[in-house]
Amino acid sequence: MKVFFYLLVTFLSLQVLAQYPAQAGQPGSTALHKDSLVIVAWAQGCTVDRGYMNVATPVLGKTTAGDETMGVGKAGTNGVVSLGDGGTATLTFASPIINGAGPDFAVFENGFLYAFDSALAYLELAFVEVSSDGVYFVRFPSTSYTDSTTQLEPFGTLDASNINNLAGKYVFPYGTPFDLEELKNEPIIDVNHITHVRVVDVTGSINPTYARRDASDRIINDPWPTDFPTGGFDLDAVAVIHSEQPTGIAVLANSPLTVFPNPCLEGNRGVLKGYAGINHLVKVNIVSLTTGELITTISALSTAAVELPYLTRGIYLIEAEQDEQVYRSKFVVQ
Repeated sequence: MKVFFYLLVTFLSLQVLAQYPAQAGQPGSTALHKDSLVIVAWAQGCTVDRGYMNVATPVLGKTTAGDETMGVGKAGTNGVVSLGDGGTATLTFASPIINGAGPDFAVFENGFLYAFDSALAYLELAFVEVSSDGVYFVRFPSTSYTDSTTQLEPFGTLDASNINNLAGKYVFPYGTPFDLEELKNEPIIDVNHITHVRVVDVTGSINPTYARRDASDRIINDPWPTDFPTGGFDLDAVAVIHSEQPTGIAVLANSPLTVFPNPCLEGNRGVLKGYAGINHLVKVNIVSLTTGELITTISALSTAAVELPYLTRGIYLIEAEQDEQVYRSKFVVQ
């Protein structure tokens, strides 16, 4: 009876702890689609330091799949580069990443859904670190509530709602977003001038000798061993959402648009209004930040209020064009 009670309490505790956004396509997911209109740039440089196919059996050698060119450019276009156990990839950008409103960049991997349960997926995870000079890096504080008493098999599945701030949380073609606001108090980086993003494979072994741990010292359990040339985290791409110099887009600190109320309760309709001087907008797009999907387009907007359509829970981008410039504002439906 005592053993049963202990197992029950442990199970219920894990259910309570499983509180992070769910897998792509599930309610509340923060997954970013590779075609999302909020993406302004992609990584342009990549340096890889491979890890072993199996850190416990180094005689097998290091991973060989892909090359550094496959970590640059848009997700889904160049293939992937496999990092191996504990391997790293360091990405650079045409313009530094800055700390804007909400997520600032996203990391893409090639995970895939479990055929019999869309809440579960085959995922390989990695830590994410950032730097303002390529020398000093700060790691995002990660969380893994996945049970670590039993090793996940090489093609075991993970529940994304147990995972936070680990790249690879979401299946392709979705990326895992990261918000520099979480690191704003770190003294050795400037969150408004991030020049390097480093991705570090978590290994995945629960053996204390090889295990990697989250910010609370919990062992991170993911599929292991993956002792083949494609082992470890498979880096696809890193997308930039907020850049020091966004490509082809003019972004104002204060949006020329107002949405009220913001946030808005699901089942209600927000009201969109331009302000004085913004009186000949060519069109206004409403885009889901979750899927990158264009929800609707309003063909023209004056300073008069325009009622928005009914929207489901999520975060939306209001994108307005005027004189070949694009202005953006975020709108939340709860």
